[in-house]
Amino acid sequence: MSIVAAVVLASCVSLLVVDHVRWSMVYPTQREALEVAEDAARQDAESAEQFHQLIETQTRQSLTFKRRERWASMLALVAAGGLIWSLRGPSVDKPSLPSTLAEAMPRRVPPTSDPESSTDDLSTLTVSEPSEPEVDLAAVRRIVERVGRDARQLIPLLHEIQHEYRYLPAAALDELCRLTDITPTQVASVSSFYTRFRTKPCGKHLVEVCRGTACHVAGADRVLEELRRGLGIPAGTDTDAARMATVEDVGCMGCCTLATAVKVDGQLFAHVRVEDLPEILDECRDKPKDRRGYKPSKKAASRPAQEESTATLLTAPEMTGSNVVTQLWPHLTTGTLDEYEQQGGFAALAKCLSAGEQQSVIDQIERSGLRGRGGGGFPTARKWRLVSEQVGDKFVVCNGDEGDPGAFMDRSIMESAPASVLEGMLLAAWAVGASRGIVYVRNEYPLAVERLRETVGRMREKGLLGDNIFGCKFAFDIDVIEGAGAFVCGEETALIESVMGNRGTPHYRPPYPAVSGLWERPTLVNNVETLACVPWIIRHGADAFSSVGTAGSKGTKVFSLAGKIQQGGLVEAPMGTTIRELVEQYGGGVAPGRTFKAVQIGGPSGGCIPAALSDTPIDYEALRELGAIMGSGGLVVLDDTDCMVDVARYFLEFTQQESCGHCTFCRVGTRKLLDMLERLCSGKASRHELDDIAWLAQSVTDGSLCGLGKTAPNPVVTTLKYFRDEYEAHLEGRCPAGRCKSLIQYKVTRDCVGCTLCAQHCPVAAIEATPYRQHVIDTQLCTCCDACRTTCPEHAIVTISPGKSHKPKPEPKVPKPEIQVA
Repeated sequence: MSIVAAVVLASCVSLLVVDHVRWSMVYPTQREALEVAEDAARQDAESAEQFHQLIETQTRQSLTFKRRERWASMLALVAAGGLIWSLRGPSVDKPSLPSTLAEAMPRRVPPTSDPESSTDDLSTLTVSEPSEPEVDLAAVRRIVERVGRDARQLIPLLHEIQHEYRYLPAAALDELCRLTDITPTQVASVSSFYTRFRTKPCGKHLVEVCRGTACHVAGADRVLEELRRGLGIPAGTDTDAARMATVEDVGCMGCCTLATAVKVDGQLFAHVRVEDLPEILDECRDKPKDRRGYKPSKKAASRPAQEESTATLLTAPEMTGSNVVTQLWPHLTTGTLDEYEQQGGFAALAKCLSAGEQQSVIDQIERSGLRGRGGGGFPTARKWRLVSEQVGDKFVVCNGDEGDPGAFMDRSIMESAPASVLEGMLLAAWAVGASRGIVYVRNEYPLAVERLRETVGRMREKGLLGDNIFGCKFAFDIDVIEGAGAFVCGEETALIESVMGNRGTPHYRPPYPAVSGLWERPTLVNNVETLACVPWIIRHGADAFSSVGTAGSKGTKVFSLAGKIQQGGLVEAPMGTTIRELVEQYGGGVAPGRTFKAVQIGGPSGGCIPAALSDTPIDYEALRELGAIMGSGGLVVLDDTDCMVDVARYFLEFTQQESCGHCTFCRVGTRKLLDMLERLCSGKASRHELDDIAWLAQSVTDGSLCGLGKTAPNPVVTTLKYFRDEYEAHLEGRCPAGRCKSLIQYKVTRDCVGCTLCAQHCPVAAIEATPYRQHVIDTQLCTCCDACRTTCPEHAIVTISPGKSHKPKPEPKVPKPEIQVA
């Protein structure tokens, strides 16, 4: 078959080539004869007849040629197709859908030790991983009966299974697929997307290191590195060979005033430094702890102390400047529903339901000037009105996925006054005509989840949820859903996908969630603080709220202060308050002897504003002009010991890891930006890369789909704009702040008295203990963990950044003058 097709194809191609060559030779002659006949026809009538005959003859010849060319071309195409079909390889059967989780998960094949070995036998290779322990599958059946069998319940089901086994065993997931309508592909897709799901066995002790912004600037990376080194955890894994301990770096725990925060089996250790790690290592090696997790807090707002419970430690101190969201907090000692009602809670809801005018609620919100407190500052009333104009079933979703590292406002609101958020949801549902509500909360906030669920249960008992609320024809119910560790789920379309049990992937807009959201129904999505403002506005009136703030940003805003500041915590201040007022008046400024350098505001989507611009009022427009955004309101204060290039690298690493991968610009662009920043931090970048960083950052902003990708370059752009001198220094191999490990060295000065504390705390024995003599640091062994410097009572250990060594240029050779002998 292939031979016949090849012969036919060759014949057709030959015919086409011959005809083309012949026509190229004949055409000029025919054209010349036609021109001569045309000139003769103009002079003689008899010649005109010959001219027309010549035209007909040449036309027939041309049509014959074109017809032969067309048939030869068609036959050549058929022959080429037959030749390709006859030469095709053996057919490959389409793989069937996986029937077990093991088939759905990607296979990892280790590299062969012999580079000369054949790669044809890869299927026979196996991965030498510890075998999974046997599990009791009866627990899975109980979980399915309690939670449900529908695919939309996939994330809650996975949470329950992981809570039971401390990871997701493959056998348990196979049993889950057998008992429900969920396929192995769905399980593999969702469990691999969210960072809080583990598919490998966990060690006897679970150590979690917070990697929020405040913890990062406090040295969380050094703590994490030394923890892994001390427990003998090899690179590329998170558990030691004996499965005694698992060390994970987790998203912001929301306890930024306790940086660096480390949890061991649910017990929180605050202000952890490298020199404190021996105590934590002993906990993992010798002292098993009760995994009871978070204990109920007796006070919603108490000052953290090391001897208090985990829940109390997670509750940061509050500093109230103006009272809207935090007005009732001093009177809520336990944060229960009964206390909230005693302080006038649900009076706003009763007022609106008795009036019976839904549009009047939206009108009041519009007059108040309330804008979304979660990021972009979209007018709240405009979103509410759009949802109210839709028909059919509607949803109200509270976005409690406060993923910004360094922010903990929503956590404090949900823990201290959960009923205020739920009353705001009821008011929003009444205004837009919704019948179902969902609160989506981060997995890192277990106390908030517990208190919200407890309050929802009490509201159902008291008739504040369900049918005929306050005796009116208003039915509304609320479910609390726990996230699974994905920063991108703070974006409303990604959050909606997560609520439905899918991967948290953002969608193109329009349609907006207000038109087509949860299960293609109109959905109102508001932030925790936005909803908490609504009851106050209804009780006190729109004018009382709009009288505070600026012309474009009305009301108050809850800010979190963390980082290099003396008094961290929460502060509720009027919009328009300057950055300097927040840092110095409310936060007490930076530590004595240190210099206020910058404020990082808005989380990974925000930017770094230098101290020289700290008199800027905080509102949506003013911050946008500086290249930052307000975000959720988290402020991380930086001093002269913080490297701005390292801060930009940290945020870019965060967004690159949290990218859903849907957009090429976000997925690949942030990776390329991160590579360039890592070269800068290691002193290997070239000067032209600064221009490349600026160009690529703009490309990522323009080409990304959702807010995460569009704002991911903001920390890089603002630090490059306001701190370019530090970027220039890194090109020279210097880190002025002494932060980047590849560019610094530790040195013992003559102030050393030989107390040996540095040698005692060095985890790698890089300092030899020489009592009463000046110590010396072995730079070959030193890991730059900073333990020696922070423990030295004489401040005799300093960091130096000498920069790149430059060899002296050789002097040009000057020819010696010839000596003439007389």
